[in-house]
Amino acid sequence: MAYSNGWLSHLANAVPKSAYGKRLSMYTIALEAWRRGIKVKFYRLEDPENKLRIRYSLSYQGREHKFESSRGDLLTEEAYDICDNKDLTKQYLSKAGVPVPEGKRFKEDTADEGIVDYANKLGYPLVLKPISENGGKGVVANIQKEDELKEALVHVRRELGYLDVIVEQQIFGDDFRIFVLDDKVIGAVKRKPANIVGDGVHTIQDLIEIKNNGRKKNPHHSSRLINVDKEALNLMRVAGYTLNSVPKSLDQVYLREKASISAGGESTDITCELPDQIKEMAIKAAQIIPGLEASGVDIIFDQNNNRGFVIEVNTMPALGPHLFPVEGKARDISKALVDYYFPESSGVEKTNLYFDFDSIMESLKSRSTDKVEATLPLIGKLYAKRYVISGHVQGVGYRKWIRKQALQRHLHGYTQNKESGNVVVVVAGSNQDDVNAFKHICYQGPDYAQVENVKDKDYEKPVKIGFEIKKESKENKLKKQLQEEKADKDKMKQKITKLERENNIAEYKLQKVQQQKEQLEQMYRLLKNSRSWRYTKPLRSIGNLTKRS
Repeated sequence: MAYSNGWLSHLANAVPKSAYGKRLSMYTIALEAWRRGIKVKFYRLEDPENKLRIRYSLSYQGREHKFESSRGDLLTEEAYDICDNKDLTKQYLSKAGVPVPEGKRFKEDTADEGIVDYANKLGYPLVLKPISENGGKGVVANIQKEDELKEALVHVRRELGYLDVIVEQQIFGDDFRIFVLDDKVIGAVKRKPANIVGDGVHTIQDLIEIKNNGRKKNPHHSSRLINVDKEALNLMRVAGYTLNSVPKSLDQVYLREKASISAGGESTDITCELPDQIKEMAIKAAQIIPGLEASGVDIIFDQNNNRGFVIEVNTMPALGPHLFPVEGKARDISKALVDYYFPESSGVEKTNLYFDFDSIMESLKSRSTDKVEATLPLIGKLYAKRYVISGHVQGVGYRKWIRKQALQRHLHGYTQNKESGNVVVVVAGSNQDDVNAFKHICYQGPDYAQVENVKDKDYEKPVKIGFEIKKESKENKLKKQLQEEKADKDKMKQKITKLERENNIAEYKLQKVQQQKEQLEQMYRLLKNSRSWRYTKPLRSIGNLTKRS
């Protein structure tokens, strides 16, 4: 996985695929705690619909806190109830003088006609959204006229089933998500709707595919790809494009109205550039709601009028936009949260190991157990080396032998075959001498191995606890497969070339034989037409009679 220079180094290659997307907040908070020696336990809740609901707890020095994603148990029920109801949130904020968009809630017993009448009086453009939902679900933005509102109501209330809705003013401007913890702004990102930027070469369809391939490498964006749907096609059409259009270099084409990362949007860290008035507004919004210790405050800032409006306050904000922004510096929200819940652990020297989250999730998904505790690591400085072993070391049991040696010495890491024929070994441990001495172990190897050289260098990336034999990467496998296919093609080409050469030789020989035949036939015709042939005919006849007798 390619990591951005602005991302946190202690998360480089330490986020497994099972943590990508919705479980990223859970994993990064649990990992931060675990690295400090805080006990981490994952458990599965019973669900009447048989859905997989996983929670986790952190325990340290006799205290335990339970979490759902980024939401901890210090959040009060009152705060949860207020923020879960977007209309109630607006009431609290409005009473305290915090600007919010003008609008109104309509319960499920209100007919669409009543909503349309109110909207026509309020004026367009408008936003229609469910009373209680997150991730941009059911939100229809920039509704410009009555017909569009009617269509949106059918979609949101009938098709999606969100009968309880809010209609409010559409506020245009910069879209900010601000993470507030304990009355402090810990991180802020600017969100941009899904878009592509032209290069004068590729079509919009190609550019979407290229961008999605990049998003798949981002732990937060990987499951939040840009989808081509009715909204995207309509926005393209309005801008004068189709999927087959080739935008000019640097021309930006938007594919969504709202700046939702879940719908393919992007996050840029602007923590240091956030205007003071917006920072103060976010803190005030969080303070107004009683018992709200951590929150994600959504604000739209209208730069033209120098005004900000609080759109929503979230009690379970995703950490991904701050940890893995598309642009800008990552903010370690996980660390801030663990510091807040366990301040006594903030000075502990953390390990650079990470636990096997994939196996834990698999155990809970398969329902083979209802709870799993991550084995605590050795706390303190971790020393690690990367060894590259060359020689006859593949296909001789070298990796299994190395794994046994590492486990006997309580070292962590992995070993992996490389395409070059070498074997890579990464070992990590709390004892530097043991790690350095492992180079001599690498030189030994099992009976059938022939080690020619061992190169070493310091290894600074996180290491998974335990020692594993890594399979060859998909990229290398594909590369090998392509090389094998190329080799097969080359062999086939050689065979074809050889056959063609042999065929050419055969044709040449056949041509020569035909030429000789034609020459002989011509000589025979000349001979038959010659005087000597005619004069000697009686003699040939006598000869034939003599042969018969």
